[in-house]
Amino acid sequence: MSVGDVVYTFPELREEVIIDRPNRFTVLTGSGACHLHDPGRLLDLVYPGNKVLIRDWRGEKTNCRIAAAWSSDSGEWVVIDSGIHSIIASHFLPGKLQREVKIGHHRLDFLWGSTYVEVKGCTLTINGKALFPDAPTRRGTNHMKLLKELREGGVEGLVMFLVMRRAKCFAPNWGMDPAFSAALRDAINAGVSIWVKSFRLSGRSIIYTGDLELCNDWASST
Repeated sequence: MSVGDVVYTFPELREEVIIDRPNRFTVLTGSGACHLHDPGRLLDLVYPGNKVLIRDWRGEKTNCRIAAAWSSDSGEWVVIDSGIHSIIASHFLPGKLQREVKIGHHRLDFLWGSTYVEVKGCTLTINGKALFPDAPTRRGTNHMKLLKELREGGVEGLVMFLVMRRAKCFAPNWGMDPAFSAALRDAINAGVSIWVKSFRLSGRSIIYTGDLELCNDWASST
């Protein structure tokens, strides 16, 4: 993939305003109850009165799905549909690719040749830093520990972060989840590769805007 390439295009989108978020995966809008496919808190993006882009999508209790939310801080639409992360990531993993690979009691997103790959979406930025996670993630911590164990056993591992808003660098969110942050640091120190890809939404299309480096203080909680 090259900078400027389209990695995903949504079907028809329309703008709505959030009325309420009664639970983690449901957002009430003027079009009714919409499914939110993102486990994060999204406190600066999903709140009553903010704008969202939605698409028609039929669920058991919903008739639409949230695609993106407006960031008043950075003046941009931020994609918050984690259901498309694997599609986006696959553009960067050419060749033999197996999806949803089971290892013991865990599942990783891909087996790319002989490399195990886990993909995480990042929607939080503070002072130019892209930070993950925005809520504690035991599952994410276990994924990092698994990648570390695999690497120590001679198996290649890769964690790919998809940053969906403007940022200058990436770091684990030590203040939110020190367990995940330490597990990511330990995995990288053990030889697990890390890729940080950044994107922006233009119209209905998600555009690849380049790679981010780790922030200078990424490995420390101070």
